[in-house]
Amino acid sequence: MPAVAAADTASPGISRADAEEFLFCEAQALDDWRLNDWLALVTPDIDYRIPVRTSRETRDSDFMFSEATYYMVEDYGSLAARVQRLVSGVAFSESPRTRMRRHLSNVRIASRSDTRSGTQSGTQSGTQPGIEAQVRSNLLFFWSRDDVQRLISAERRDTLRRVDGRLLLARRVVLLDHVSLPLPNLSTVL
Repeated sequence: MPAVAAADTASPGISRADAEEFLFCEAQALDDWRLNDWLALVTPDIDYRIPVRTSRETRDSDFMFSEATYYMVEDYGSLAARVQRLVSGVAFSESPRTRMRRHLSNVRIASRSDTRSGTQSGTQSGTQPGIEAQVRSNLLFFWSRDDVQRLISAERRDTLRRVDGRLLLARRVVLLDHVSLPLPNLSTVL
């Protein structure tokens, strides 16, 4: 365990503390319904996905999720449209507004890279260059409407990118622990 902690603080760029602070501030913006503030925390090339969990048994956890079926597949344009609809007051699924709270834990840095040189493997055309970290965290999402309450448990796999000194969310994959979504609707992001 100490070797992991040392790697988090010794590597330049994005530390675990940086990632935690970003994720906690992001969660607070969403919980406080400051959706335009949240949208300012994502990159123009954001890729946001919630794949459907399959029910077949496998030893490799990456194959427990569909590669073709998703609850959400969003880019910047669709997220901006979602935010605009929610803040405009015409989203009937959020009138009155649902009470939500995000609880984050087990934030850890999986890897770091520097895409500024353009030679990094996996750099896509149109991707804004910067220092990136692959961050994994656990999410417990509380949802309440009228007298119905639900909890969603998931792991999030995020790519955080430092651009012009700011951390931004470039990619998010939410891996639900549920086989079916236990909510009547999912109008916000996890």
